[in-house]
Amino acid sequence: MNARTIWSLLLVAAALFTGCSTKEEADPAPEFELTTEVGEGMPLFVVPDTKVELAYTANHVQHVAAGTLPEGWSVEVLDAEQRIVLTATADAATAATLTLTATGTGSQQAERQVALRCLNTFDDPQGAFVLNEGNMTTENGSLTYMMPEGHVLPDAYQTVNGTQLGNVAQDMDFCDGKIYVISQNGDRNATGTSFENDGMLVVMDARTLRRTAGFTREQLAQLDWPTHIAAVDERHVYVRDNAGVYRLDTTNGELTFVSGSEGAPKSRFAKIGDKVYTYKSGYISKILEISPESDAVRSISLPVSGVSCDINEVLGIQAADDGRMWVMSFGFGKSAMNKFDLETRKVIQRQVGFKPETGSSGVAFVARGNDIYYADGMTIYHLPFDESADLDAASGLDAEEWMADLSAFDSQAGMCYNGLGVHPVTGRLYANTIRSYALYAQNRIWVFDFAADKESPIATYEDCTRFPAGFYFPENR
Repeated sequence: MNARTIWSLLLVAAALFTGCSTKEEADPAPEFELTTEVGEGMPLFVVPDTKVELAYTANHVQHVAAGTLPEGWSVEVLDAEQRIVLTATADAATAATLTLTATGTGSQQAERQVALRCLNTFDDPQGAFVLNEGNMTTENGSLTYMMPEGHVLPDAYQTVNGTQLGNVAQDMDFCDGKIYVISQNGDRNATGTSFENDGMLVVMDARTLRRTAGFTREQLAQLDWPTHIAAVDERHVYVRDNAGVYRLDTTNGELTFVSGSEGAPKSRFAKIGDKVYTYKSGYISKILEISPESDAVRSISLPVSGVSCDINEVLGIQAADDGRMWVMSFGFGKSAMNKFDLETRKVIQRQVGFKPETGSSGVAFVARGNDIYYADGMTIYHLPFDESADLDAASGLDAEEWMADLSAFDSQAGMCYNGLGVHPVTGRLYANTIRSYALYAQNRIWVFDFAADKESPIATYEDCTRFPAGFYFPENR
């Protein structure tokens, strides 16, 4: 091979090398970023049959492609408009992952993944709700949902329905696949200001939170500042107000006063079977039983003699797992937890070390099995209730356990607001704190699993509530 041929080959090789280098420089890496804000560590929430859009920016990108989603989900990429449209049906998979691939002008690609959560179900037995009063002068009520996987939806009801609960939401109850929410003011607050919302009583589907019925303040004009609710069926929905207890027939809107319920306290009802219970306090305190058979109470006296701590004041009641009733009481300077048999009137009593606070929700304690929890200010206590016959009431003082001081975890937490909650399935304990009445938007939900960790909460959620009325858990029947 002569010198001229060798130089020719070298020149060709150099040209080819130069051409490749120029080509690579002409194909810069694709730049692809989502600009729609999604909370850190949170999925993108999608309401069934409602379009959700993701916007993006793209440079040096020829095309954006979406990966395959599970059945019930659909996705459309609009390259020209740099947006992605997502929808999901009511029966879509609850969780999915969207994979987006941006292909550049060459062979290079950029990939992004987005976690998706279809808001088609709220009845997971491990989920939890917080009902929020809202500021009585400026806000409607709301419903916070805590998902088992740890995500929080601050107002699940509004997210699903596009409308809001009534002003100063007070209490809610589950019955036959529905949720009933009662508010104090409905669409007009105590100063006369009007609000846009779904009424004084709102009924929704317990699985989807879709509104199924609503009753305005005018329709329930007989009620005077209602505070608590318990439903047995759609014709027997019981509402406590300043006069006593009314029965509401939701099929026709008719209200009937329950005779003998005058002066029923601002406290949650207890439900056992198809019967609803409230109480009256006094020298002889009474449990008031309301059944669908009559619009009148059956009065059951709580014994005073034969127990160490007199039951002169009832602080709260809750159904026990075995058909009996938990009764927190106070009398002559002593507080006690009582397990009361409604038929035999037999009481097993254990003294506790202080008088628990009840708040406006009327929740003095919460119980799961024989585990009782209550609070003294920011401090949470536990009583493992022992029914042994050879124990006296004072044995409760020895069994009482200090569990947690919320102020030790957060020096900015000003008060524990409106009682505790204990999950009937997981056994986890829930508490709400707010910084102050004025700074109520600065708040925390605390979740403890004392069986696993007695030193610290397993989860906290910041600034998710608006004057919380209490914790509620999906019906597990």
